[in-house]
Amino acid sequence: MSGAAAAGGRLTSMAVMARGLATDDTIEMPITGLEPMLVQPEPSTDPVDGLVAEIRARSGGRFVDGLQVAAMLEAQGVTDRAARVQFGYQDVFELAHEVRVRLAGLLHRPPRRTARHREFGQVLRELCHGALYLLPVVLFPAVAAVTQPRPPVLAIVAAGLLGWVWAGGITWLAYQHVNAGDERAAGRFLARSALTGVGVAALLGALIAVTDGGGAAVAFLVPAVTAYQLASTLLLYLRDEIWLVALMSPAVVAGAVFALGERRMPAVTLGTAVVCVAVTFAVAVRRALLVPGTPAGRGMRAVMRGRWVTFTLVVAHTALLAALILQGQVPHLAGDFDVLVAALPLVVSMGFVEWRARRFGERTRDLLHDPWGPRRFRRRIWLMLAADVGACCLVAAVAAVALLAALRHADSLTPAAAAMAAAQVALTGACFLIFVLAGHGGYGRLCVVLAVALGAHLAARPFLATAVAWPAPPAALTDTLATLGSAVLLLGLLSVALSPSLGRVRQYR
Repeated sequence: MSGAAAAGGRLTSMAVMARGLATDDTIEMPITGLEPMLVQPEPSTDPVDGLVAEIRARSGGRFVDGLQVAAMLEAQGVTDRAARVQFGYQDVFELAHEVRVRLAGLLHRPPRRTARHREFGQVLRELCHGALYLLPVVLFPAVAAVTQPRPPVLAIVAAGLLGWVWAGGITWLAYQHVNAGDERAAGRFLARSALTGVGVAALLGALIAVTDGGGAAVAFLVPAVTAYQLASTLLLYLRDEIWLVALMSPAVVAGAVFALGERRMPAVTLGTAVVCVAVTFAVAVRRALLVPGTPAGRGMRAVMRGRWVTFTLVVAHTALLAALILQGQVPHLAGDFDVLVAALPLVVSMGFVEWRARRFGERTRDLLHDPWGPRRFRRRIWLMLAADVGACCLVAAVAAVALLAALRHADSLTPAAAAMAAAQVALTGACFLIFVLAGHGGYGRLCVVLAVALGAHLAARPFLATAVAWPAPPAALTDTLATLGSAVLLLGLLSVALSPSLGRVRQYR
């Protein structure tokens, strides 16, 4: 009994002490007193890094070849034995090669900027992507003039599908190299894949020219369109958008002069465009080959181990999305100019969509520090998603209203064009959801949703043409209403597909 009383007394005294400490004023500690408690990053344990730093401090780090580095190392007393024992390399020349590679990586590293400037530059680049995707549209009147009286619909569709799917697939594969820590291999893979893609496009263009007609214009059209798509993919990956703008400017100016002028000499305009595309493609491949870095020594088989199924789904959902968007535009390539113009809001808005998708991912990770628990987290995630979808649709709607006003001013506005513009607004919001769902790894769900929307689009055309009670609409209006219906359906299906993963905290860790 006495032991229990003593224990109870000790617990009571501890409770009183704890209560007193809890109610005391907080003690203000200077930050200098906390400095010894901060976790400092561990210095590099690689002796080569110290050697690289020493050589860079002495010489600036600029050498023509590895022999100069070897001569400097030998002048400092580094022998073959020292290279083996101290640094783990066979001889001075092998060590010199590694030192030069690391020095090249340091010299090519971009200068550090403040977070604010870096964020502003990234936002500006992303917002400009829509305009960059729009550049080839300026050349379409010249292409139509050269291929009259039969527009090369098959060649345009084939080039669009091939370039779109090829670019999406090789970009995803390149980022697998980046995730493995080998940016140099990623750049070289992109360069080789771009060259292969243009070769495939050239064969496809020749096949279409022989089987479908069109001659040399069609044979050149497919590889030219594919080359521009792949060149822009490489330069956007390398964050070298300024090269794309500078090198394609002469072609854009020539196309604008042809479209707005008397439309003379379309061959000259297209010749200028072909030269610009060829130069742009060559520069993009060259810059991809020059991506600095130390090879990680991991081949494609090692990098892609366990990821081939995901890659298949990536290619499949890219092809389905391209088919869905092109399916709505193909029937109007033969002459419905107003409908084609009304399809541009999606292209113009894609830069804004990319920016909001990236910011959505960043803001959702910030919400992980929310102290209110998972229920509030899920609610705020859904509100943020709805706000971003609304913002993307609003940007596309502003562009659509501007284009429809221009068509009305030119007395070219039709109900089909209005329906197409509304479809592009819905597709813009759907593209944002596609980015988010892909970020969650939901490629399988994406394939299912896109396949359903594409099937609904194909089924809606004959239904609207025959089963609707009101007077038979023009073919263009039937097609655009089917496009609008499939776009709205896609937007709803994507929201449902996101439901299982959107509110899960582990998706954002």
